[in-house]
Amino acid sequence: MAQLPDDRARREVMALVEVARMDPRAWPDVRDPGSVEEIREAFGQRCWIQFMPHAGAIEVRDIGWAG
Repeated sequence: MAQLPDDRARREVMALVEVARMDPRAWPDVRDPGSVEEIREAFGQRCWIQFMPHAGAIEVRDIGWAG
């Protein structure tokens, strides 16, 4: 998060995190074949996250910014 360019970018990423947290399995599963970790990706207008769903929460693994 500290590497994002400004507050607008951080707000957009945090909004995407909240949307993904509310329904994590609505996003595509992108795990490698044979992997036991469930890794999903969510996309916003200018950002994306890779995350792992957990009971009522998500663990963000990677953040991307294209804005």
